[in-house]
Amino acid sequence: MDDIRLKQDDILELTIADDGMAGEGVSRVGTYTVFVPFCLKGEKVRAKVTHVRKDGVVFTELKEVLSPSPLRVKPPCNRFTRCGGCDLMHVEYARQTEIKRENVERLFQKNTRLDVEVQPTVPCTSPYAYRNKIQLPFGTVEGRTVLGFYRENSHRVVSITKCFLHGDWVEKLISIFLDYADTFRLSAYNETTGKGDLKHLVARYIDGNLAVVLVTAGRRLPGLDYVPERLKKDFGSFSFYLSDKPEKNNVVMGKSIRPVVETPFVVDILGIKAGINPYSFLQLNAEIRDKIYTAVLEDVFARSDAPIVVDAYAGVGILGAVAAKRGAKVYNIEIVKEAVEDGKALAAKNGVKDRVHFVCGDAAEELPKLISELSDSENFDFGSLNIILDPPRKGCDERVLAALNGLSVPHKLYYISCNPATLTRDLNRLIGYDVLSVTPYDMFCQTRHVETLVRLSRRDINY
Repeated sequence: MDDIRLKQDDILELTIADDGMAGEGVSRVGTYTVFVPFCLKGEKVRAKVTHVRKDGVVFTELKEVLSPSPLRVKPPCNRFTRCGGCDLMHVEYARQTEIKRENVERLFQKNTRLDVEVQPTVPCTSPYAYRNKIQLPFGTVEGRTVLGFYRENSHRVVSITKCFLHGDWVEKLISIFLDYADTFRLSAYNETTGKGDLKHLVARYIDGNLAVVLVTAGRRLPGLDYVPERLKKDFGSFSFYLSDKPEKNNVVMGKSIRPVVETPFVVDILGIKAGINPYSFLQLNAEIRDKIYTAVLEDVFARSDAPIVVDAYAGVGILGAVAAKRGAKVYNIEIVKEAVEDGKALAAKNGVKDRVHFVCGDAAEELPKLISELSDSENFDFGSLNIILDPPRKGCDERVLAALNGLSVPHKLYYISCNPATLTRDLNRLIGYDVLSVTPYDMFCQTRHVETLVRLSRRDINY
């Protein structure tokens, strides 16, 4: 068996031995490890080899499921397996959440020295139509301008007319902008030739309010009155912006936007009113966001009625404002000056400006200075200090972790992560902390991705 030599285009009949990290099945052929997309453990399948790596890892294309798992379900979307958006739509939902827990646990075992039990994944009550934001590239299919998603590992657009991860609002939105493009003969931007008019459509829809940005190649567009008329008819309350982006890079929106129709709207996040603009960062799954924030704050307030909260990646400081509304004293560290100004306005509008303090700067530099200043205070209660990390997908700056390692005061640490690989890497770099709990949350239903909340404390510190 070990002398088998696999090559591209070989057809294999396999039994799937395990569920992989990206919604794929894993099998063995001799010394090869074979990955088959859209499969489940225990299934017998037929697959075609697409690539054989020198290290014995083999990638394939699923051709047929010969013996399906009882956990396999029929996906509602006819673009599934093609559009690159979903990975787990073929899997019964309870099993999806268990796969994510197993994947987080596997990464902890592989990447850290920590002996931890990963809690069950907190599910989403609505595993479809949960996303409040969509970002669609324009493309060309059979000579027509389309909207869709990039096929995985490519810039080839797979056209869609609806998306099951969003509500019906997306279907109406796509129809409006494709009708606009068709009526005024507008073409999708071509990255190779540099020709074309339309690049992306970016939209957010919350509580009946729509904000949509049309990203263009920087060319003047005809017939723009058509769009607001249709949006008003189909949505009522909306804002419509244009963003010119002549630059050739992978950034979606341009450096500036200009309103065509602007109707400011406000969202309520656990009692905090926050205005939304096209550049606002807001988690795309409101239910899971609120569950994570609630879990953090319940733990914070369980130890003190007046805790101190330091958010090292604060953004505009929504979580800090929620904490302040409940009685915490909050210090938000944020490097983006505009976000700091927006955060101050947010705190003022919600009546918590006296309990929320913003530090504009790099967390690696500002965090140790802030903790030093706090610890010098005569009234500082060490047992009430809580530090929150909610970094971008790339994880924490090494200097932030070094700053945490250098802190001598007792505190609780909460790490919220959308990438378990960088999460486990960062936790492995922390020194002097005990992991109290690891809980995955299904922020991104039907996909391989998972949000994780880790609670930690300084070693030998009892609360």
